[in-house]
Amino acid sequence: MLYARQHNFGPVQGFEVGIAPAGKLIKSAYVYQIDSFLIDTGPHHLRKKIGLMINSSAVASILLTHHHEDHSGNAAFLKSRTGAPVYLHPYGAAKVLKGFNILPYQHILFGKAQRFQAEFCPEVVEGEKITLKALHTPGHSKDHTVFHVEEEGWLFSGDLFVGEKIQFFRVDEKIDQQIASLRKIADLDFETLFCGHRPKMKNGLKLIRRKIDYLESFQQQVTDFYQKGLEEKEIIQQLRDKNDLPVRLFTMGNASFGHMVRSSLNTIPDYRQTR
Repeated sequence: MLYARQHNFGPVQGFEVGIAPAGKLIKSAYVYQIDSFLIDTGPHHLRKKIGLMINSSAVASILLTHHHEDHSGNAAFLKSRTGAPVYLHPYGAAKVLKGFNILPYQHILFGKAQRFQAEFCPEVVEGEKITLKALHTPGHSKDHTVFHVEEEGWLFSGDLFVGEKIQFFRVDEKIDQQIASLRKIADLDFETLFCGHRPKMKNGLKLIRRKIDYLESFQQQVTDFYQKGLEEKEIIQQLRDKNDLPVRLFTMGNASFGHMVRSSLNTIPDYRQTR
């Protein structure tokens, strides 16, 4: 069963979509429409739902926070439908032009994004009524970008936030880069987080700062255990709060708690020299 719901966040329209087998939503993604902008395009499986919800005639620019299939899945479709250019970080633009492989679970949840030509995103994007500032924020992906609307106190944060105390990393996520990106964002002025999966209408900046504290504390705990002589598996056992076996199995090892630990270990020079 396909799930689609429209949320009105003042002048921002949020289109929440996902799949809900047996009536239970597994994971949703948001597409945002504001002024003449569409921010992210949702998974390809939901293209018909998204096509019905958005106001295509008002879209002059499509902005992608990153190339992952749950964000770029309908960019080719919506680019063709609206005639609007799609803007993306150069690394992501190369990915969507060539096409990229996804795992079986990503096919199930989201579907494969069609290839398309994207434009390199400028630092400032002007709309009819608002101006967005693009900031490169790698860590979740190499091309990850957030969009700040300073005069409104908004941050379209893609997957930079998602949750305060996350328990899983993808295999390619980098904790040190995420912390650096979050610190960059913490210097901005905003209240609302238009997250790609879990929007937060209040206390956005506080949530970002609390996530910084959480990730820095986690990284320090991993370092302390390593300096005490614990092996990788022992550190995982010491720090893991929840059984992540179902996640590891479903994602074929692409997401796990262990990746968070390994990412932290890879920031330690002594550890890197032994690999």
